[in-house]
Amino acid sequence: MNRNSCDLKVASVLDIERYAADLQRQFLRRIGYTNGLHKIRRFARVVQYLYPIMPTSAALLAQIIIREENLREENKERPLKGTRYATGIIDVCGALGLLERFGRKIALSSEGYACHALSELHAGAAAIDGFLLERIIDADGEYFLNILRIVSEGITDVVAVGSELIHRFTEAIRYKQQWVTEHVPTRYAQKVIQELLSDSIRTLEKATASSDARLIDFFFKHTVNPRIEWLQDLGCLNETEGVTSVTQKGAALLAEIRELGGWADFGVFLPLNSWLSTQLAIPSMYEGSKADGFSWRLVAASSGVVSQSDLPRRNREVLLRRIKEIYPAVKLANFNEADAASIYHVLAALEAIKALALSESEFYDVLTTLVEEFPSDIFKLSKRRGHGLYIALKK
Repeated sequence: MNRNSCDLKVASVLDIERYAADLQRQFLRRIGYTNGLHKIRRFARVVQYLYPIMPTSAALLAQIIIREENLREENKERPLKGTRYATGIIDVCGALGLLERFGRKIALSSEGYACHALSELHAGAAAIDGFLLERIIDADGEYFLNILRIVSEGITDVVAVGSELIHRFTEAIRYKQQWVTEHVPTRYAQKVIQELLSDSIRTLEKATASSDARLIDFFFKHTVNPRIEWLQDLGCLNETEGVTSVTQKGAALLAEIRELGGWADFGVFLPLNSWLSTQLAIPSMYEGSKADGFSWRLVAASSGVVSQSDLPRRNREVLLRRIKEIYPAVKLANFNEADAASIYHVLAALEAIKALALSESEFYDVLTTLVEEFPSDIFKLSKRRGHGLYIALKK
């Protein structure tokens, strides 16, 4: 059944409560304060540090990050010191959805396994950069992409960008408040979402309400500077003789947002993903199926003129072979099973560097067909956490 349909059911109070954290994260895609963590590719390395020792504690992982990062040549002059900064790296890595916590222990998320797999499969720097770009869009897109749009409009001073970002983000929240009133079908869901949005406005006002200009400047530098460096590292911005400008890749991202329908007078806005939209019977905010795999579509557009990947529609045996190639690298540690989401993200990253957008809903639909057509090769396991679909290859 197509995961994009929003008319499967009316979400219950329990459904809304269960996915309240997802609603908050997806209605406002921002990490917020990033502790000044500027090196985006470091997060892919953290995944590799974590993989062989998980589940582990944040304190132990922090020590390994300090040790391994300080062995790198670029860190010789400014080595990491103490655990506070390394713990901040872990926190942002979690906010990007690469790792998750189970009580006091941490391990890789489904997306973290995918990142690990791209390294193990030697997919190349372009695929890993594309993966990191997708993670930023998914977790932080309404800060990250609005900064890109603001710079494209000629504002480059960090404090000026920060002031404009907060203004636009506040306007985006007000737009969404009105949208919720008009489009969310149940009063309880409206109430929960409106409270989440109102809390976010209060948080923004508190963060920027100080009368001390130095504190405001400090906040903006730690909010804007890291994202500008992420945009530069991933090829969306460049700096020539002190002048920051948008690259062809950055312009392509903004153009694709217009195409998807996430462009408004106040700035850029992003949708609920199609899975959550279906689960809670709430429209995605984008028309039709445009929310389906939207973050990977943006990544694909940054590589060239984007078109839809036909990977799920090709010979089923070809897709099964691709899954078999990926499976050993995404298989859960000590288990003969894998989250299908991990496989999807690996395939999506490999397709995106060819400017091909892989449909999430189509992938899952075809995966179900594969299980039915090739029962001696692959079987489906029950869902056990989150909304993951677990599969296993038969030995």
